[in-house]
Amino acid sequence: MICSLADVGIFPTTASRVILIFHLMIAVFALGTVTHHWWRVVRGRTAGPLLGKYAVWAAVAYPLSWVVGVIIYPTYNVLLRKAPNVGLQFTSKWAVGLFEWKEHFGTLAVVMLPLLVASAFRFDALSRAERATYKVATWLFTLFVYYAFVVGGLVTAVKSF
Repeated sequence: MICSLADVGIFPTTASRVILIFHLMIAVFALGTVTHHWWRVVRGRTAGPLLGKYAVWAAVAYPLSWVVGVIIYPTYNVLLRKAPNVGLQFTSKWAVGLFEWKEHFGTLAVVMLPLLVASAFRFDALSRAERATYKVATWLFTLFVYYAFVVGGLVTAVKSF
């Protein structure tokens, strides 16, 4: 039985491209907020309201990018990854593997956000161990977001060319 793309919840090509571009724009914004937040922690500039503001912006931008990615995921999964004989799982298994790790790291990053935001606003009240945990969490979150950004672009480029 043949079904249309609409029957399986897949966007038409034009709509999926628009959503993908929107996903990219939000991801660039999220990358900027995460980078600014990380840079303040690395340089030791944790006092003041900016640390909390960057954490809040990251907590808004990254989950928004994640949700848009979840919306476009069926298109990727059916049209790019599992397309018979031409999908990424047949032509570029390494790209599929990197993307699978991207999904896991991206979900871990979303789960880490409440800790980062809460700790950023009360950084001065944190104990030494809590500050160390916050700094490690900030590093991990930043690595997860950068990995997701780079792999997302790489997989898009592999299928585009």
